[in-house]
Amino acid sequence: MKEFAKYIGVLVMLIGVAFLVIPFFMGTTNNTNLILGLVLVVEGLLGHIYVNNMKKGSMISNILWAIILLIIPFAIFFFSKKTAYTDEEIRAYN
Repeated sequence: MKEFAKYIGVLVMLIGVAFLVIPFFMGTTNNTNLILGLVLVVEGLLGHIYVNNMKKGSMISNILWAIILLIIPFAIFFFSKKTAYTDEEIRAYN
C-alpha cells in the first residue's frame, strides 16, 4: 500500500486520460468530457508533486495546497502522503 500511495497522482492522471481518450474513439466528444479530463490530469499532476514533495510543510503551505488542489482531492493526496512516507523519512529529508 505504501508504494501505491506514492503513485496516486499518476493514477488520477491516467483516469483523466481515459476521460479524454474513450469518448474520442467512440466519437462522442463534448465539452464536459474535455473539462473533466483536463481537471483530472492537472489534479493528478499537482497531486503527484504534493505527495512526493518530502518537505513537511507548514499550516499555511497546506492551506495553499488545499486551495490549489481543491478541498476533496487535497484530503486524498494528504492521506496518501501520510501513508507513503513515515515521519522518519520526512525528517531525514528535511
